[in-house]
Amino acid sequence: MLHASFDPNNDYSVPYFWGSVGISYDKRKVSLADLESEGYNIFLDTKYKGDIYLYDSERDSVMMALKALGYSMNTKDTSQLNQAKDWLSQCVTTMEPEIVTDEIIDNMANARKALGLVYSGDAAYIMSENKNMGFFMPKEGTNIWTDAMVIPKNASHPKLAMEFMKFVTNYSEAKKNSEFVGYTSPNLKVENHLAKTTFKGINAYTPRTKYSQDEVFGYDAKTRKVIAELWSEIKVIASNAE
Repeated sequence: MLHASFDPNNDYSVPYFWGSVGISYDKRKVSLADLESEGYNIFLDTKYKGDIYLYDSERDSVMMALKALGYSMNTKDTSQLNQAKDWLSQCVTTMEPEIVTDEIIDNMANARKALGLVYSGDAAYIMSENKNMGFFMPKEGTNIWTDAMVIPKNASHPKLAMEFMKFVTNYSEAKKNSEFVGYTSPNLKVENHLAKTTFKGINAYTPRTKYSQDEVFGYDAKTRKVIAELWSEIKVIASNAE
């Protein structure tokens, strides 16, 4: 993922993984028709009450709510953010979700819930462990992200750091890393190879590109604080609903 909005000329960062956020689902419980018609609003569908995970990530959970409402995940509009809060409040008070962190990976791999919001690389692992699990990216769009390396201005050994980045991103090492964790390599040769071999038939390994509704998070300190407070309030509401 080159030319990202946070570094359009690739002056400061070197990507080593990239991907998206989507819905991990148990194909025996959740119909593709429901996913296609409801998108993120499937997390409000009482058919799946008590059978969903929410990911304890303020940005991605609020992203889901904003996208479900038809808004940009980078909105600064107070009204839209409040609507996202209401959406999430409805979810935690009516759907009995379990709010989790990285344990969602093994839990979904073991099909302990029908639905969960996950990162694409985790979904690739889940699908490789359990053939009954699928990955769906709603038409409303999602977060496209990049994990990147940078060298701080005050780094003691910048040349050594540069050599390490070259090492990590060469074909052999990039392939090993991507194959081990399931996250997509920005090395196109690695991505193409693994998509046809280790992750063959696993759509989560190859995130969609050039889709107009997908976005990269921008950074706005004020809005980030609002979202953090919003998500904290949602977790309190969820706790009180138990």
